Amino acid sequence: MNEPGRPDPAHDVVDGTAWRAYCERMAALGDRILEADFPGATDADRAEGIRHLANQVACWLTYQLAATDPQNPAFFTHNDLAYRWGGPNVDQNARRAPIAGDGVYRLTVTMNACEKFVLQVKPGDMHSGRTDIVAETSSTALGVGPGDTVEIILSAVEQPGNWVRLTPEARVLHVRDYYFDWKPEQPAMLALERLDTQGRPAARVTPERVAGMLEGAATSVENSIEVWNDWVRTTGDRQPVNTFSTPATVAGGVKEVVYGFARVRLRDDQVLIVETDPRVSAQWDLQLYSPGWFESLDFANRQTSLNHVQAEADPDGLIRVVIGALDPGVPNWLDTEGRTEVFATHRWLDPREQPAVRALVVPRGEVREHLVPSTRTVDEPERRDSMRRRSAHVSWRFRA
Repeated sequence: MNEPGRPDPAHDVVDGTAWRAYCERMAALGDRILEADFPGATDADRAEGIRHLANQVACWLTYQLAATDPQNPAFFTHNDLAYRWGGPNVDQNARRAPIAGDGVYRLTVTMNACEKFVLQVKPGDMHSGRTDIVAETSSTALGVGPGDTVEIILSAVEQPGNWVRLTPEARVLHVRDYYFDWKPEQPAMLALERLDTQGRPAARVTPERVAGMLEGAATSVENSIEVWNDWVRTTGDRQPVNTFSTPATVAGGVKEVVYGFARVRLRDDQVLIVETDPRVSAQWDLQLYSPGWFESLDFANRQTSLNHVQAEADPDGLIRVVIGALDPGVPNWLDTEGRTEVFATHRWLDPREQPAVRALVVPRGEVREHLVPSTRTVDEPERRDSMRRRSAHVSWRFRA
């Protein structure tokens, strides 16, 4: 029982105060994103911000409703076609589930067309300040590939077979499944069970539980909106515009991946040519995001990302990617959706040496003068067919 004069979250749920307080916090965020440190130069920027806020409200309410009970764990898929935030890698699906350090869980992964997965156990979310990793493994470490099925036990006490140790601070199971050769095929299927409480009925909803749900959802939206806008801005400001940062690991990211970032700012008559040597890493990608909101651009219907399978290398072994608003008629084009500014992320998996990235702004009409003579011409029908293939893959990967 609460002390006299102190807030009673349960009572606030029963009399409607908690819901009104939640709505007021979201309304305050609607005002907050109109301030000068958020994107707002155009009406489109403002509209995108309000849409992103609505997206985050839906995202974190859904998460609280469906995926916060570690006794009855359920995967919540995020950074898909609906919920986008935090600079997602569009070569992967991402999903999370609640776990407890004293539980015994079985994760079954049927790979289908999935080329790789990474499993992480975390104490919380990056945007809440929890960037440490409790445990990590991958399909590579387990010797698993496309078409295989694998079972993994997660528990505090060691188990035979594939086992991941849980510690008392374990709160979130985060699984990323990867697709590099974008084909219209069946993606991975994942099932998570808690073995030591399986079949035990869940408790009926209580005012205390609803109070926690509303508080958790509101805090997650607030943190996500503030943290990622600040992160993109400060990360982009660490080097000149149209220049990539020195690749390095990122707290909370996949341990074996190094990342480079750039704030890309171009006029319609300019492009940015990005040159790198892909031979330093077996897997790499270059992807574009919205500034401020850190959402992936329209990867289903536009070529806003390329990876080690999709990009075409030049005879000298280098990859040259052209970033711009208008199609330059070359294979390795990244489409900015007509934006004057985007945020670019370059990733390399376990590189053998430090990746080097060179970037040069040139007039769009002179782009071929800065590419090798053998660079193919991509005409409109070929580009349209390429976009159809991307869209078909996305339809399968995020199938119902």
